[in-house]
Amino acid sequence: MPNKNPEILTRTLELTSRSILDAESRLVRLSFSSEEPVTRQSFFSDPWVEILGHEDGEVDLERLNNGAPVLYNHDRSEGANRIGVVERAWLENGRGYAEVRFSKRAEVEGIWQDIRDGILRNVSVSYRIIERKLIEEHKDKPDVYRVIRWMPMEVSLVDIPADPTVGVGRKLEAASPEPQPQPTQKENLMPASVKEPQARTEPDLETVRGDAMAEGAKRALEAEKKRRGDIRALFDNHPDHDKVRDACLDNPEVDVNEARKQLLDAIGKREEPVGTGQRIEMGQTEVEKFARAAEDAIAFRAGIAGKDNQASEFRGYTMLELARKSLEVRGVRVSGLDKRELVARAFTHSGSDFPKLLENNARKAMLRGYDEAEEVFQQFTRVGNLSDFKAHSRVGLGVFETLDKIPEGGEYKHGTIGERGENIQLATYGKLFAITRQAIINDDLTAFTDIPRKMGRAASRTVGDLVWKIITSNPTMSDGVALFHAGSHKNLAAAGAAISAASVGAGRTAVRKQKDGSATLNIRTSYLLAPAALEDTARVLMASETDPAHTNSRVPNPVRDSHEVIVDARLDEVSTTAWYLAADPNIYDTIEVGYLDGVAAPFLDQQDGWTVDGVEYKVRIDAAAAALDFRTLYKNPGA
Repeated sequence: MPNKNPEILTRTLELTSRSILDAESRLVRLSFSSEEPVTRQSFFSDPWVEILGHEDGEVDLERLNNGAPVLYNHDRSEGANRIGVVERAWLENGRGYAEVRFSKRAEVEGIWQDIRDGILRNVSVSYRIIERKLIEEHKDKPDVYRVIRWMPMEVSLVDIPADPTVGVGRKLEAASPEPQPQPTQKENLMPASVKEPQARTEPDLETVRGDAMAEGAKRALEAEKKRRGDIRALFDNHPDHDKVRDACLDNPEVDVNEARKQLLDAIGKREEPVGTGQRIEMGQTEVEKFARAAEDAIAFRAGIAGKDNQASEFRGYTMLELARKSLEVRGVRVSGLDKRELVARAFTHSGSDFPKLLENNARKAMLRGYDEAEEVFQQFTRVGNLSDFKAHSRVGLGVFETLDKIPEGGEYKHGTIGERGENIQLATYGKLFAITRQAIINDDLTAFTDIPRKMGRAASRTVGDLVWKIITSNPTMSDGVALFHAGSHKNLAAAGAAISAASVGAGRTAVRKQKDGSATLNIRTSYLLAPAALEDTARVLMASETDPAHTNSRVPNPVRDSHEVIVDARLDEVSTTAWYLAADPNIYDTIEVGYLDGVAAPFLDQQDGWTVDGVEYKVRIDAAAAALDFRTLYKNPGA
């Protein structure tokens, strides 16, 4: 069955230092998935057993093989949490394998040392289920589903493993069995008994061990279900303390007695001393409860529900039924209204919550699309904060050439530094879309999920266009010289050359020799920017141990792993041969991407439709991009 709610799931593996392939380049081989059954448990359904399929056509490795990131704790919110990259991924003997390379940035040094020392061991792969199939149905134990289409999204360093049979060094060579972790609350490793039993002539140690694990997992699952049921029953008459209830449910160490104590404490904190005056306490009104439940119901149906959304009684309602209900809870009589009149009243009535429900879910879809956009400019640019739409000058101070030698009793002299400034100014980019009465009557969820989701992606592409236009248009800098200039800026190759060890080395040297006055800056480039036409050439060069320019030779490759390859097809529109080098934006001034008040996300505004029968939405983003320094960028026209 297709997965209607494609949330991101994770499985965790253990990383061991013995699988470091190359300590110098920080290349590590790991096993990221297997067909080991894992029990899944959520608040809203019975547990089920999940088996990830590894046959041909069941696993989509496209994301991993296109330079998927290695993150820290699945955190995409900050660039510093991107600690590596997946170089390649493949399937072998019913398992998933990958080679990942960790960054050499200063902030990753501690993580890399912990990996080598065996302190930081667990690696988690996140994945999205596209389609699954029921293969075993049971009455007294969880049903078994096989995932027949799924996509790994990224790899992260984390804490607690779910699938102990995968990880760095596992199944790659014969090794003694390692201790298995105990079952956890939400992800319990299922024993081999959920698979088809293999014929054996006599029980061995593994069989006994598997039976023991099966019995232990079953008892643990039954105990956990009873604990959660008891706690839910305890809180049934106290809906205003749902946060305390959820905290108790999430902590497997809290039994019903401890939950009762916490509930009484929470009730006591809310009580006030009895006074002479009367006191009235109010919880959520029926209108507020409906608004929250209906918003969650729309999110679930549209497939954009987050972890804070909960299934509700309105999950099966159509959009027209929700419009009717939004008026009824406000006391508006809807009997006798046809469909068009009903929707019109839901949109225009001053007390109706219906437009707000649509707006909130449209905003969720837009932000999800913005996060999903395949943009790479964030890797070699810096985020800036602009307070208004005036032109701002980014002042870059020069450097002290050297320190003076001070003889005994000598006088210290003031140094002088130069100043240079590049301008950056915000602009607003946006578009309108509408949700019509016809879309509501037709129960068309795409009108306020797919469309704003695509608008969110368009917002991200718009910012990417600003960045790549700087690279391709070669704008004039504040000194009156083009960004890339062979004479004045010394960051443009005099003669074009294809990507090779020699040409990349020459560009790297040119940037290292850049000066500010008489001071040599010794800037190190970290990124190789290439058009799609040169992607394979660039990646082969960065991964090859020997110089690809020398056939059947043992000449070492001097630029191996020296740069992270960043590919964008916008470069192909101007030139399929030109390529570029860029320094690390966390250390040097490269290109700044500025946002109003530093908010790097689009906004969604709403107004009642005038030109359309429905509601109009406006997606906008305030952004700008500017090159801060020519010394940190280099261009070769290619050949």
